[in-house]
Amino acid sequence: MHTALRQPEAVTPVSSSPGWSWLRKVTDDPSVRAAGSLWLASKIAIVALAWIAAWIMRPGQRRPLPWLALWEHWDAEQFRIIARYGYFGPAERSMPNQAAFLPGFPLLLRLGHAIIPHWVTAELAIGTVASFFAILGLVRLAEDYRPGSGAWAGAFLVTAPAAVFLAVGYSEALFLAFALPAWRAARRGAWARASILAACGCAIRVSGLFLLAGLVIMALLPARLAAKRTARAPALTALLTVPLLPVAGYEVYLHQRTGDWLAWLHAEQVGWKRRFDNPLSTFTTTWQVAFEHLFRTPLAFAFQLELVAVTALVVTLVVLLWRSHWPEACYCALTAAALLMTHWYFSVPRALLLTWPLWCGLAQLAQRHRLIGLAWLSVSAPLSFVTALLYVSGRWAG
Repeated sequence: MHTALRQPEAVTPVSSSPGWSWLRKVTDDPSVRAAGSLWLASKIAIVALAWIAAWIMRPGQRRPLPWLALWEHWDAEQFRIIARYGYFGPAERSMPNQAAFLPGFPLLLRLGHAIIPHWVTAELAIGTVASFFAILGLVRLAEDYRPGSGAWAGAFLVTAPAAVFLAVGYSEALFLAFALPAWRAARRGAWARASILAACGCAIRVSGLFLLAGLVIMALLPARLAAKRTARAPALTALLTVPLLPVAGYEVYLHQRTGDWLAWLHAEQVGWKRRFDNPLSTFTTTWQVAFEHLFRTPLAFAFQLELVAVTALVVTLVVLLWRSHWPEACYCALTAAALLMTHWYFSVPRALLLTWPLWCGLAQLAQRHRLIGLAWLSVSAPLSFVTALLYVSGRWAG
């Protein structure tokens, strides 16, 4: 008797658990892959530079700089003090310029400290997570402007001269993590989402108000220039109310504690000499500090970099105006006005991190002319390394 031949049974492919399907979807996103690669490379670079700085920036010493002390300088220390003691804590912990720091980052740091008991480690954890979403937000926004340019934009951001501030306890990375998706959501007509994200940005940095102004300009543009836009009146109502709530709440809080409705502005003046001045006088003062040997050389170099950053910011604004990109021009113009008409140029390289029209525009240019992109990186990346070494060694701001 012949045995009948059996057809092999169909083998059902083993699929991944439904609980992990979201991970496959995320990793299949080219924007996530590009941002993740750039983020990881930037983290490895900053840790390596910190290790180097701990050893080589202590001439005549036998022991390196303490590891955690490398990361907490200037604003990072102020954020920690505010998160720990509040804006009006013990006299020995309070400084007259603390009111200049908006509460978004300190509140998140206080929450992070409840999970990670060490303050500096909590700061670094926030910077690490926020920097990934900042890079991802820029990659996706650049792709919205011009498909295929996202990776270039992310590369320009992580090698920017002040990129070290995306990794430490500063508020730039956290602001970008909310501001960039807010801008992208508005471009796509998702005004409710844009409004909520912009409110988070306004709670973190005063740049959130510049973001809000740009979004309002975007909402007022003709329908052909605002793709997939919903009704104008509801959009404007949301934009003008929800994002202003954290700023208004903070102003009321400062007034209740100080009796001064301009407490934030006065703190800026005390801490950084930020008061409106003649732009020519501002340039002259900065030039003298940078090149006439008035301060120690590391600080003089920092002011030289301020001049370079101002040039990049002004050129970006001129190009945006020339090409009639009004929302982006509004955001950059307000940024420039806040920084270029003070006692001297200060923190402009950090503000340049937040100037996403620059990175998106450079990415479009680099996509068409690869050599231009490579030339920019060949200058920007070494400056980024030098700035990182100066920061972690405590020599960036004197």
